Amino acid sequence: MGSISKLSRPCPASSLSSTFNNPKASNPKCLIGLLTTSNNTFTSKLSSSKLSLRSKPSLRASLIVRCAQGEGNGSPTKKTYLHELYDKEGQSPWYDNLCRPVTDLLPLIASGVRGVTSNPAIFQKAISTSNAYNDQFRELVQSGKDIETAYWELVVKDIQDASKLFESIYDQTDAADGYVSVEVSPRLADDTEGTVEAAKWLHKVVSRPNVYIKIPATAPCIPSIKEVIANGISVNVTLIFSLSRYEAVIDAYLDGLEASGLNDLSRVTSVASFFVSRVDTLIDKLLEKIGTPEALDLRGKAAVAQAALAYQLYQKKFSGPRWEALVKKGAKKQRLLWASTSVKNPAYPDTLYVAPLIGPDTVSTMPDQALQAFLDHGTVSRTIDSNVSEAEGIYSALEHLGIDWSYVGDQLELEGVDSFKKSFDSLLDTLQEKANSLKLMASISAIGSPHRPLTSSAGISRTPVRRGPHSLLPPEAEKVPDSGAGGGSTNVVDRRKMLLSSIGVVAAAFCNKEAALASQFADMPALRGKDYGKSKMSYPDYTETESGLQYKDLRAGNGPKPKVGDTVVVDWDGYTIGYYGRIFETRNKTKGGSFEGDDKAFFKFRVGSQEVIPAFEEAITGMSLGGVRRIIVPPELGYPDNDYNKSGPKPTTFSGQRALDFVLGNQGLIDKTLLFDIELIKIIPN
Repeated sequence: MGSISKLSRPCPASSLSSTFNNPKASNPKCLIGLLTTSNNTFTSKLSSSKLSLRSKPSLRASLIVRCAQGEGNGSPTKKTYLHELYDKEGQSPWYDNLCRPVTDLLPLIASGVRGVTSNPAIFQKAISTSNAYNDQFRELVQSGKDIETAYWELVVKDIQDASKLFESIYDQTDAADGYVSVEVSPRLADDTEGTVEAAKWLHKVVSRPNVYIKIPATAPCIPSIKEVIANGISVNVTLIFSLSRYEAVIDAYLDGLEASGLNDLSRVTSVASFFVSRVDTLIDKLLEKIGTPEALDLRGKAAVAQAALAYQLYQKKFSGPRWEALVKKGAKKQRLLWASTSVKNPAYPDTLYVAPLIGPDTVSTMPDQALQAFLDHGTVSRTIDSNVSEAEGIYSALEHLGIDWSYVGDQLELEGVDSFKKSFDSLLDTLQEKANSLKLMASISAIGSPHRPLTSSAGISRTPVRRGPHSLLPPEAEKVPDSGAGGGSTNVVDRRKMLLSSIGVVAAAFCNKEAALASQFADMPALRGKDYGKSKMSYPDYTETESGLQYKDLRAGNGPKPKVGDTVVVDWDGYTIGYYGRIFETRNKTKGGSFEGDDKAFFKFRVGSQEVIPAFEEAITGMSLGGVRRIIVPPELGYPDNDYNKSGPKPTTFSGQRALDFVLGNQGLIDKTLLFDIELIKIIPN
């Protein structure tokens, strides 16, 4: 057990501000900024982008990239820590996110990102919280495509467009890098043959050499992996949580190469996505239940230790006579890909699942927070096998405490598959809602008199899910989770009834030729993209205060109201409603991970302390505990000096900060009106 003490418990990460106060931070930085121009209408099309290099860093910048230090005279180069990961240590940094416009990836590629991963949860968030997919989706619905077919066409376009950006990396590395990943339907996680057919279909319709088809590492899909590889299709095997399942994945890859019958295997490649942070999330809870000093001292160590042992297994399996025979045919190793690299416990360093896992022939895919953290203060050195005996000691010590690694792997796999299924089903529900609303508006537009009945095309066939203000449904029909003071209840407002009641209002408006009023019930005009630049947006169903704030309670609270000096805990959405309705913060999300969960760090502030923008403060003081309020915020009640670093709430994700900063920092005729949904979760008395 002596070796265990050498690996100290993770300590809180240093703040961003401290990074700017050390000697290294005083050197000039290479800042890559994305400037986007657009002439969009209702939804965004791929916009042209250009990179600009500036000599001084700005905390308000969308993407801060610290330059790596050149050897010799110590002068900075234009390379980042991500470039060093690949150039010096042979690890490929990838980005765990994908949304439209895909040209947003350009500054990340310039900073050293060499590939992209996606999953059903990522697409659920991208499609359900963005207007950028609406034009294509409308065309698909009008052409008679069913909902799931429409979903796959939206996804395939994103994958094709993104893969085009990485083609040069793919070509330069002879098919070793530059991949974009797309996952088969999570509903097939227990279907061996269905997974094989889905992988073949996706490979055919995407038709790009640098695309990985993602297949889950469930027991029924292990034979699928072998067959898909044998068919010459490159695969990203996902949801690996244990050493035993990882070994089965390697064997399936080797079996598939041998069964392919190909004389040239150089273009059939694979990665094995080994999930990291979720392992600590589960095992830490088990250790806290045990509660002994020895158990508590092992918190935050399990995931990295198991990953280090996975790398040892990788080196063992990809050596020896069997592997050498495949190498003669051009076979490439199935690289280990570290997934779930964002930190779920805020007490741990923000690069905990990146910095200790650096080694050759590996990939680290990072969501926004992990990527931004490593770009800002990462360290580059080979760490994955720097202390294997220590990792073995931790792994064994956990077993001695009663931690069953098989249980951990099975449980996390179950949770992962279930989460992706929920995200997939939720997105299909969202798309069904949009399709129904499109049909509804088409029906209303065709009404010739008040006595003409509405057709059945306006029916709702799926259970709706809550979405943001970009919805094509009437705002009154939006579903809001009904959480009490603790935020734990899952009762919801029935949007079906609210939608049906709204139909009469909208139909009456059309029959009376009051088209302007009808459009405000159908969707918020500013979100259609053509209304930015005006001085005032006003909505008749909102209450306007003396300050100019407009608000509407989506759910009335049933608890007390906060007083000056109280600390309030809130969850919130944020949209740049005056400019294409771009989302910059999402309620009920996890902290950068791919799974749903309750691990988001909620925003809290003291009432009356001027910690937040004036509109936020005013809205909260009029709310009751458990309520949800939507507010329309004019620029004068928003962020002072158009700088979200001066007053909260601040977007918690890299992409959210980038979206908000683009609007606030723009000197043109962009309307800086914002929309927030605020849920009052808890009041802590003074």
